[in-house]
Amino acid sequence: MLEELYSRISPACCSITVFLDDEKISEGTGYAYTPEGQVLTAAHVVTGRFPIRRSDYRTPDLKIFCKFPGVPVAEYAVVMCCPEIQVSGFTSNVQLDMAVLHPKVPFSHNVHWIPVPLETPRLGQCVFMAGYSEELRLPFDVDRLLSPTTEGADAFRAAMDKGFQADMTGPLIKQGYIGNIRRIVATTEGRGTLECDVMYIDNAMHTGASGGPLINERGEAIGVLSQRAVTTVDVGKEGNTRVPSGCTVAISLMPLRFAGAGAGTAA
Repeated sequence: MLEELYSRISPACCSITVFLDDEKISEGTGYAYTPEGQVLTAAHVVTGRFPIRRSDYRTPDLKIFCKFPGVPVAEYAVVMCCPEIQVSGFTSNVQLDMAVLHPKVPFSHNVHWIPVPLETPRLGQCVFMAGYSEELRLPFDVDRLLSPTTEGADAFRAAMDKGFQADMTGPLIKQGYIGNIRRIVATTEGRGTLECDVMYIDNAMHTGASGGPLINERGEAIGVLSQRAVTTVDVGKEGNTRVPSGCTVAISLMPLRFAGAGAGTAA
């Protein structure tokens, strides 16, 4: 069962690299949620930082590239980035770490994709996470062993900068359970009610996996990976410090309905 599930998840996940004025400012993971290759990811993957400023993703100097395994790299445009919830009494809006990207040039064929049923996640639910985590290394460390004077080395490194890791490794997939879930509900004038679940998964994904899918046992996406959870540890005379815990924070996809971004459903 898991072999079939993993084989459907893997080709639908893309490696995302973001450049500003030709400088790489961010990289992470995304996943296609329609056959046309529309991509869901985390908002901070698009901008390279959080909180999000609108100017971060509206500048024409921003270039976003998505690389699916076995598919040529494609440039993408931002359709929706970081929906906000206005809460009475808060000093600023609550930002949801989610973004939708569309390919600038349509693919000539359908891509592998993960259906999005927009269902409510459940406490204790078995889930799967996928992403191009920093835990992944290229086979035999070829990127570290390759001499810069070798013919084609520059082209190889340039390709890797635009996500060709997708062809050489594919994403890392892990299993876990929703160990904690909390819901945000906000009613707005004229746009109805926005609902969003914040989930803690009892397994850790690391840098690079942000923006990857959270998937149920049917192979449907129910969330997007946002960040590693953190905890406080005592470091003696220096006091306490914050370090990553063994959990991953994800947010549900219910805001897509509020934001008007269409979701793909199983055929």
